Amino acid sequence: LPPPTMAAIVEQVMGWFPEAGGAQAIAKPPSLSAAAGYDGEDRVSALPDDLLRNIVSRLVLKDAARTASLASRWRHLWKSAPLVLRDVDLPRPAVGRVLADHSGPFRGATFARCRFAYHGRALADWPRLLASKGVEELVLVDNVCDPTADTLPLPADVLRCASLQRLFLGFWTFPDTAGLPRGAGVFPYLRELYMFLITITDRGLDYMLACSPVLETLALIFNKTPERVLLRSKSLRCVLLWLSMVEGEVAVVDAPLLERLVLFEAPTGGSGEGDGVLVKVKIACAPKLRVLGYLEPRIHQLHIGDKVIKCSLTQGRARAPWFQASRYWA
Repeated sequence: LPPPTMAAIVEQVMGWFPEAGGAQAIAKPPSLSAAAGYDGEDRVSALPDDLLRNIVSRLVLKDAARTASLASRWRHLWKSAPLVLRDVDLPRPAVGRVLADHSGPFRGATFARCRFAYHGRALADWPRLLASKGVEELVLVDNVCDPTADTLPLPADVLRCASLQRLFLGFWTFPDTAGLPRGAGVFPYLRELYMFLITITDRGLDYMLACSPVLETLALIFNKTPERVLLRSKSLRCVLLWLSMVEGEVAVVDAPLLERLVLFEAPTGGSGEGDGVLVKVKIACAPKLRVLGYLEPRIHQLHIGDKVIKCSLTQGRARAPWFQASRYWA
């Protein structure tokens, strides 16, 4: 795609990324003022520590840190309250200090406007610190300002964040997983995985699926994905491939809970049958699959079990938007 088109897609996808840790509570800090007739007595400080930490955890991070100056009662609360860290809220040097000084856990962390090539030491330190402090939701996007630049290797420490429940990755080359831990203990809580403009191999995708025993949602967006996407997961319910360069096959090998498989706006470049790349969509084991789409008849060839499903094209209609797969299952 030409740069203007790619930039527009990047901005659209970035708009989907959540403000980590629950945007609604922190995206628009409320305007506070004393109630009419307020007598000046500090009643909030008399609340239990757990409730005060809950209050602090819902503040923008710089405001959470400022609570330490309210009174001695608040001085150490912010360092033990679960926080949300966003790179847009702090100067770059302060991010590392917060990660080092705060004991954790972090409800969420968003790094979406950094260029990690300019922060070599941070590239090594930030993911390691997050992994050690129980981050639950992580948005890690590199170099969003120049989507045509070469991608850096994803720090392997990101794949050691066992506490993660939601993971959003953008503009990275997935690392070699040969020396990394394996098994269900790697991501025991991960339920949602989104990868945007990621260069990843078959082996890398297989690794993520095998290490995420409760993963329910997988999205591959504008990815340089492997030639084959093989879905083996006992927990997956929804899979999205949007503008992803699959050139071989998308195969549901074993996904007993999968309900939706969406192939949206498949690229039509390359060589193959017709005017696009022939991608085989194979459904081997997906007894709960109800919706499959969007299928482009000139690009996709659908296999369900040992059956090849053919679509006759009519003039002016080249897309079979939604295929109701349920009628092919007993």
